[in-house]
Amino acid sequence: MIRLLLRLFRIKDFEPNETISVLKEQLKIANEENHRLTDTLLNILQPKAVEATPIELNQIASSSAIFSRRRAALEAKDREEARIIKSSTNLGKPDFVTDKITTEQLEKELNVEEA
Repeated sequence: MIRLLLRLFRIKDFEPNETISVLKEQLKIANEENHRLTDTLLNILQPKAVEATPIELNQIASSSAIFSRRRAALEAKDREEARIIKSSTNLGKPDFVTDKITTEQLEKELNVEEA
């Protein structure tokens, strides 16, 4: 609206300065470079998925099996899953496997003092 009024009264509008266009070009170049660096880092840090061959466990018959046999089969299945998770060397692990970090440990690590 202001530009329209300035043009109607033939008052010089704010012309784009050469330094502004140079700064815009530099910002565009810096953003592209940051984007390329981010993509490169993500490609480097991306874990390579290594999948173990699925192990077929005996199917647990829920109706005819005795309770102790069902429990033993479920425990064997859980042990096998735990062994697979423990032996995996992938960078990404499920949240329940990682160590829990308290807020005090994070504050020490980041050198945050109480206010």
